[in-house]
Amino acid sequence: MISIIVPVYNVAPYLPQCLDSLVNQTYRDLEIICVNDGSTDGSLAILKEYAKVDERIKIISRENRGISCSRNEALDIVQGEWTMFVDSDDWIDSNTCESALNLALQHQADVIMWAYMREYRNQSLPKYYIPEATIWEGENISQLHRRIVGPINEELSRPDTMDAWGTIWGKLYRSSFIHQDSPIRFVDTKVIGSVEDVLFNIAYMGRISKAVYVPETWYHYRKGESYTSSHKADLPQKWELLYLEIEKELTKQQLGTDFIQAYKNRISIGIIGLGLNEMFAKTSLKGKYKRIQALLNRKIYQKAIRNLSLRYFPIHWKVFFKAAKINSPFCITLMLLTIQKLTER
Repeated sequence: MISIIVPVYNVAPYLPQCLDSLVNQTYRDLEIICVNDGSTDGSLAILKEYAKVDERIKIISRENRGISCSRNEALDIVQGEWTMFVDSDDWIDSNTCESALNLALQHQADVIMWAYMREYRNQSLPKYYIPEATIWEGENISQLHRRIVGPINEELSRPDTMDAWGTIWGKLYRSSFIHQDSPIRFVDTKVIGSVEDVLFNIAYMGRISKAVYVPETWYHYRKGESYTSSHKADLPQKWELLYLEIEKELTKQQLGTDFIQAYKNRISIGIIGLGLNEMFAKTSLKGKYKRIQALLNRKIYQKAIRNLSLRYFPIHWKVFFKAAKINSPFCITLMLLTIQKLTER
């Protein structure tokens, strides 16, 4: 059996497409655990209508507590040998469960990963982590594990895709590794801001011995508003807590120097997201400049970026991170304004 976990919060316009893609899977032995996280828009009514005609749908409904709590509550009751996560405004191809499970059984793998389609209003664009099917096993699993922590060497050529590997969706997990003596659970996004997926995957990859990736776009990720479209004043503090949680996990797993460098590179590259967040602050350009200056002066970023190699970055990112290295808030602010304008088109 595959347990599919779907956190639901105010997604009534998109929820039927998501649920249709799940109940119509060619693989039928499913339990679909939908956690209604205090929706106020009719999402719960939609869930109940679907549950009336498909007994595989289980509904948990409670007050709003956030996506991490929703996933954790569902994890506490999963019965399947395999676990999959689908966000309620996304959808999957009808053969996803069958194809992923067949690969898992064929290769005796502990996780199956696949590519996805970015679904914009007027177009669909594929996103491939790497172009060819790949298997990691034995000692080589550490390469995948480290990649989820952060990029090193040639991987730094695309800093904007750092977290693509770490999504919780687009994967089929063996449930037994999630529910070992020390169960893996999600940290509340109200504490760490975001990227709770990465923490989960860092913990999970440290327990397994074989992973398989296929360049098949079975998952459809609906691209809406970016998280940077509204300013989050406490995001720098929350991300520092996120980095602390990652560091704790690396220490617990006693991981080596490549992992530490990947971790430091993650912190350095995080300046992009944090900087873009400051560009949406409701303040003057001078105020945004001061916020970027304060960000660059935080010790955690100064320490991490000191050891960041610029060798593999394309020219525009070389300029960006060189400016960060020499603590030039003017240059960083100018480049972030340019990025912001380009992404708004």
